[in-house]
Amino acid sequence: MKLRSLTLSNVRKFAGRTARISEIGDGVSVVSEANEFGKSTFFDALHALFFLKYGAATREVKSLQPRAGGAVRISAEIELPTGRFTLEKSFLAQKRASVRDASGSLVALDDEAEQWIAQLMENGLDGPAGLLWVRQGTTALEPAGSTGADKSEKERLLGARRDLLSSVAGEIDMVTGGRRMDRVIEAANTALGRLATATGQPKTGGPWKQAEIEAQDHAARHAELDRACTALSQALVDRREVAARLEMLENPKAQRTRAHALDAAQAAFVAAQAHADKQAQAHDQISLRQLEADHAQGRLDALIASEAAFAKATAQHATAKAEQTAATEQVARHDTAMQAAQAALTDATSSLAALVAAREAAQQGALRRNAVDTYHRLQAQLAMVMDKRAALDTAHAVLRSLPVTGVALAKIDAAALTLGRAQAQAAAEGVQITLSYTGAERAVIMGTKSEGGTGVETGINLAAGTHRVTQALQIDLPGLGRMRIDPGAAVVDMAAVEEAQTAFDHALGAVGAVTVEDARKGAARRVDVAADTAMLEGVLATLAPDGTAPMQQRVAQAQVARDALLETSRDMTAPAPDPAALASRIEAAQDVQDRARALYEQSRDARDAAHTSQARAQALLGAAQGAFDVAAGQYGDPDSFEQRKAEAARAHSLAQVAARDAQTAAQALTQAAPDLASAQADLSRAQSVSDNARDEAEQLRTRRADLSATIRARAEDGVEEKRDEATGQVHSARARAARFAHEAAGLTLLVAALRAKRGAAQEAYFGPVQQELAPLLALLHADAALSFDPASLLPQGLVRGGGVDETLETLSGGTQEQIAILTRLAFARLFAKQGKPMPVILDDALVYSDDTRIIAMFTALHRAAADQQVIVFSCRQMAFAGLGGARPKVQITQEA
Repeated sequence: MKLRSLTLSNVRKFAGRTARISEIGDGVSVVSEANEFGKSTFFDALHALFFLKYGAATREVKSLQPRAGGAVRISAEIELPTGRFTLEKSFLAQKRASVRDASGSLVALDDEAEQWIAQLMENGLDGPAGLLWVRQGTTALEPAGSTGADKSEKERLLGARRDLLSSVAGEIDMVTGGRRMDRVIEAANTALGRLATATGQPKTGGPWKQAEIEAQDHAARHAELDRACTALSQALVDRREVAARLEMLENPKAQRTRAHALDAAQAAFVAAQAHADKQAQAHDQISLRQLEADHAQGRLDALIASEAAFAKATAQHATAKAEQTAATEQVARHDTAMQAAQAALTDATSSLAALVAAREAAQQGALRRNAVDTYHRLQAQLAMVMDKRAALDTAHAVLRSLPVTGVALAKIDAAALTLGRAQAQAAAEGVQITLSYTGAERAVIMGTKSEGGTGVETGINLAAGTHRVTQALQIDLPGLGRMRIDPGAAVVDMAAVEEAQTAFDHALGAVGAVTVEDARKGAARRVDVAADTAMLEGVLATLAPDGTAPMQQRVAQAQVARDALLETSRDMTAPAPDPAALASRIEAAQDVQDRARALYEQSRDARDAAHTSQARAQALLGAAQGAFDVAAGQYGDPDSFEQRKAEAARAHSLAQVAARDAQTAAQALTQAAPDLASAQADLSRAQSVSDNARDEAEQLRTRRADLSATIRARAEDGVEEKRDEATGQVHSARARAARFAHEAAGLTLLVAALRAKRGAAQEAYFGPVQQELAPLLALLHADAALSFDPASLLPQGLVRGGGVDETLETLSGGTQEQIAILTRLAFARLFAKQGKPMPVILDDALVYSDDTRIIAMFTALHRAAADQQVIVFSCRQMAFAGLGGARPKVQITQEA
């Protein structure tokens, strides 16, 4: 198959356009355009045409549709040994597939067309994921990744390569088994896969794994039964130990011994507790006697303290009385001094007030004159504002009388432009005749009328000028004969002209204009008036920003202020006093007042301080009197005080003797007291021994009953017989698992041996590929060869002259890319030799090659293209200029 042309309609960036590559030659064809031209779009569209169903709506298909939507159409002209065919598919909006021959006859439609294309591409190595077509950015020989789709694609491509190599090396297949050996290996792998995983472990759900699971289940059951048997034996031993311990606890002698010990401990504890009560009572007596002694001591101390407090309060009361008398005399002196200072301050204030009144009268006269000036100024400004307001109202009235606004003028201009276009379109679409006369004779219309604006009726002379003809017309030419003019199928859309004329007339009529010039003059006049209006509004905004009403109110207020000041004035003609002399007199009077005020405030502060001292002295006298009263109350009758103090001392002495006697008695009881804590501990120990023996006996009787029940249940279940049965089942399941493990090991060994044998023989498979690849590789590496992977049938490394085998992963990106392209060319030549020539299509390949090697790769492409079509898409225009080859024709046109 050879590709001759490719056409895209409404695909991605070619929305609403048709892009076509035509005149694609037999050898190397290069489409070299700048970035964003759409080369990858051509490549993806070609892939969709050959490999995607016309009814598909996958992401890959939707990526071809432009944002504006619509049907995506792709067609290609191909050449086969049987002739040329055109393949076309329409995706998404109009789903269709077709195949037509060179004459345009339909060969297959829709699903049949899909089958026809699938049979054409059935070799399996043709798509962008295969070995012949390379999508932009992809240079690997197989799809990357590990998803399910990639794995299945790899298996499909591997099968296709095996079929190809088997067909070109059939004699090797006969000798080594080839595909038959593959089937044997596949059968062994199937049998092994039924038993084990890829890592050699038992496969889940397989017989080997099932046998191991059964062995584990039986072993678990055996372990459970064995634990039950062990528990039965232990229960028998425990029951014997429980019976022996219970017999020991229930022995009568042991019970009597524990009872005697408990009684003795109880008696010792009661005796110790009684002695402790006596000790507590003795300590209570000590506390009581001590309280009595403390009370006597306090009474004696209080009498002694009251004597000292009474003497101190008597002295403090006498001192406070003397201070209060002195403070009262000082208050009287300061009151007299303050009254004299206050009289002097009153005189100074009266003099200052008279002078200030004179100054205020002078200021009032100045205010009256200023109020008159302000009133006249505001009145003049208000008159100016009223004039501007009247002018503005007039301008607004004129503006309202001018209807031609900018918007209306724009509509008139648009209507005039539409009318002109419609008239020009009518003139271009109709048939026109142009007449000019040199003599007196005139042509006469004999048929139907023409359309030249007003129309010319039958039998009337045809005037000089240009006329449109929309129907067949006969014209008499005096002296010459008759002429017939037939416009044929020409159609003149006069309705559009009439509609445009109506819209134009309506636009003019809406503003009362007759012509466009009149409308423009009205619009210009409106602009001038609008400018004057804006100027007047600006002036008013400056003079009266709040409007005329606030200004009128300010004028009225100024008039009221002027009238009020004039009314209070008695004599507007009286001369004003000298402000400087008046200010000097006021300043002197102010100094006199300040000195009088200072003297008054000083005497007032002294008077206030004297009153404060008097109040403090009175307060101290009151406090001293209160303290004296309290001390006298505590001291009591002075005549009996000494007798009361002697009686208190004697009572205190007797209380101290009683306290010492109580302390001596308590010490004697403490020395003879038994150990209460030890007696209590002995009682607790004896009680716990008795209680523990009783509780343990009860627990042992319960334990003995439980063990007896467990023993009976285990004996009835026959756990020992079931354990022996489970032992046999474990041995049987483990034996089957061992047989499956042995079988899996044998199959693994068989597969390894077969693969080793096939690997040795499969080297002959790579002969045809190496034969095609060797001259191409020599262009880059004269002393190197490629080693192939027997499993994937693809190159796995590069062997240079030194015998070092380098894996592809360790090579540079440029070398990997070059090997990938050369391998594709070798497989393409093998396909061609098998009668299946397919075009090799590269989209922006060789991006990692240096200047020297890219020239060698160009040579390899031309060598492969001797009997093979190679199509290269590239944006590297200067770099790929050295590739040469044919340059197909690229056209992009707007869809009709």
